[in-house]
Amino acid sequence: MLQEQPHLGVRTSVRGVRRVFLTPYRYLIDCYLGDEIIVQRFRHTARQPLE
Repeated sequence: MLQEQPHLGVRTSVRGVRRVFLTPYRYLIDCYLGDEIIVQRFRHTARQPLE
C-alpha cells in the first residue's frame, strides 16, 4: 500500500515522516519518505509511547 501511495497518512512534526493508521486493526506505522520508504515505527495503539 505504501509503495503505491507513499504520501498516504498524515504528516508529523518531523520533516519527511508520515503516520499511517491501519484499519480495522489498531496499528500505527511511522515512515520516512525520501528516496526510499523507511519504516521507523510499527506499534499497536493500545501501547503507551516510550516518551
